[in-house]
Amino acid sequence: MIIEITKFQLKDGVTEDIFNQASLEFNKNYCSRCEGLVRRHLVKTDNGYMDIFLWKSREHVEKVQETFMQDEDAMKFASMIDTVGFEMKNYEAVGIYNFNN
Repeated sequence: MIIEITKFQLKDGVTEDIFNQASLEFNKNYCSRCEGLVRRHLVKTDNGYMDIFLWKSREHVEKVQETFMQDEDAMKFASMIDTVGFEMKNYEAVGIYNFNN
């Protein structure tokens, strides 16, 4: 499994309410079509946001990365993100643990 972490801030004028609605639309209109996507967590940090995606394989991540910029639904969501300071990294999961506490 691959964990993809993106760190970003919103563009000027994009409110959290607008962004949260766009995130829901992104889930419905784009993420739901991404083969190999297991889970997505949108996290608010002290200085912006993180989007954490869990993918079945590196091949799934690479396919999405190749086609993201050509997808209208993906670009609608991305248009709200400030590209200055944007960071994306992928990590291979070496252990996945579930707890039912």
